[in-house]
This record gives sequence, structure tokens and C-alpha cells, in this order.
Amino acid sequence: MGSLSKENTLKAIENFILQREKKTKQQNDVAESLLIRHGFSEDKWSLTQLHIVALINEKPSEANNTFLANQLGISKPAVTKAINALTKKDMITAQKKESNQKTIFYGLTNSGEKLALIHEQMHQKARERYDQLLNQFSDEELQLITKFLNTWSKQL
Repeated sequence: MGSLSKENTLKAIENFILQREKKTKQQNDVAESLLIRHGFSEDKWSLTQLHIVALINEKPSEANNTFLANQLGISKPAVTKAINALTKKDMITAQKKESNQKTIFYGLTNSGEKLALIHEQMHQKARERYDQLLNQFSDEELQLITKFLNTWSKQL
């Protein structure tokens, strides 16, 4: 690859990062207003907390610390920290099963179910935007984009 191609690619990456930062701020503002409009306080919700609520909603019978840590690729202490915050905000409940008195499983409160629904709506909107973007490329181009993104992710 020529040095001009590399230089153009580096400029495109820099531009992407700058635009992504701006867009993320806008999306966070939209998400925050959506949450407030649905009766949630101005509490800041971490992505980990939102994903935990979504996972509990999807698989309530499996939702314990180990399951959540494995699904999210984070440590058990990180899950515990997020769980404690969600419990404090009355989004989840913790209980033991009769068949397993050793492990704590999590469920959603009514507010937690509402938060999971809003999170799902936000994911759906993002998916629609990504579909519009990806529809502009051929399968061959998408394979190359995927290879590039996977390689880049490994370097982070």
C-alpha cells in the first residue's frame, strides 16, 4: 500500500473518531431525555448497568453474577458494583432459588422492566442506523470492513 493511501486512511480514522465523539454526546443527550420523559430521574446509567438490566430481562432464570460476568466479558466485582447501584435505584431484586440456596439470582422490578424496554428501543434505533450504513456495501466489502475492525479491536 502506498504512503498516500495510508495517510488518507489515517486521516479517515482521525475524522471517524472525532465524529464518533460528537455523535456519542448527541446520542447520550437523546437517551437521557428519553429516560427522563419515561419518568426516570436524571441518574446517569452506565452501559454495564443497562446491559445487565437487558440480560436479566432476556434470561431471568440464569441471571446471577457468573452468568452476567460471562455474558458481558467483565469481572464479577464489576457486576457486583453495577448490581449494587441497580438495587439502590430499585431496578432489580435479588433472591435465592429453592433449588439453589447458594447462588443469588436477579429479577427486575416494574421500573427495571421499563428501563429494559427503553434500552431495547435505543438498541433498535442504533440497529436501524447500522443497517442503513451497511446496506451500502457489498458482501466482499463487508468482509474487509469486518477484518479491519476485528484487527483494530485487537490492538486497542
